[in-house]
Amino acid sequence: MRILQLLFAIIVMLFFQDVPGLPDSQQCRNNHGHCRRLCFHMERWAGSCSNGRQRCCK
Repeated sequence: MRILQLLFAIIVMLFFQDVPGLPDSQQCRNNHGHCRRLCFHMERWAGSCSNGRQRCCK
């Protein structure tokens, strides 16, 4: 049961890591980007999100 709670907590954190409401995150979305901790292979870093804790990837 403890493992299920841990997995649920991880899924919730991953789901809500891109929470709207922060000005830089909204600006990233307006420029057709998305917030992530690391940009994938074919994406480029286009700014910051979540007050500098994440990257805006395009």
